[in-house]
Amino acid sequence: MSATHPALPLFILLHGTCFNGAQWRVYEQLLADVAEVCAPDLPGHGARAAQPFSMAAARRVVHEAVQTAGARPVILGGHSLGGFVAMSYAAVHGRRLAGLVLMGSATEPRCRAAASFRMVARLWEAMGAERVRQMHELTVGRRADARVWRAISARGESFGAVRAAWWAVMAHSGSWQLRRVPCPTLVLGGRLDVLHLQAARFAAAAPHGRVVTAPWRGHVWSLTHPEEVAGHLRRFVEQECGAVHPPMA
Repeated sequence: MSATHPALPLFILLHGTCFNGAQWRVYEQLLADVAEVCAPDLPGHGARAAQPFSMAAARRVVHEAVQTAGARPVILGGHSLGGFVAMSYAAVHGRRLAGLVLMGSATEPRCRAAASFRMVARLWEAMGAERVRQMHELTVGRRADARVWRAISARGESFGAVRAAWWAVMAHSGSWQLRRVPCPTLVLGGRLDVLHLQAARFAAAAPHGRVVTAPWRGHVWSLTHPEEVAGHLRRFVEQECGAVHPPMA
């Protein structure tokens, strides 16, 4: 995390399945002049790999991070699993947030496209952690920005929570959670991302939602092109969240 700056909002960024908070380390520098970035590990991942994943436990991690902001505005965002966790937190504590960003988290979890993650979870369990790690290196590691992948790898990928995490998402998450989120909501993703297929539906569910879709980008856009994604996050902070100071929950 960057050094605390009392004049800047706190931007909490949540990582995707199997990754960890280091996924966002490069963003600390890319957004340093508009926000302080906080990127905790979710249960079952990184430093919390031994902690069982549940949506309630994940919300507690977010709440602890929010508490560090004091009276400063808080913007919450997440990629993939992290986006669904962010949505779940915002559904309960939306008045505490100055902004919400969903990245690769805009397909109804019970639809056929999202249900494919349940099949992936079963396949990974059958393959074993080492073979999955090797496959991840070949499929994601070779495409990711080298700085991002080094940071994630240094903390260690975690594969044990995939089933529990996506079962929790499919049981508890959906666009309906956005209906009472009062802050600006950005639904950000790539046109080739199966978890961005219903972006318009998610944005429409939020009272102040909008969609940004990048052509020729897929599910791991935030890992492969951090400068591009950071540019969208910067504009969101400056143009839609800068003047918002929500009351403390």
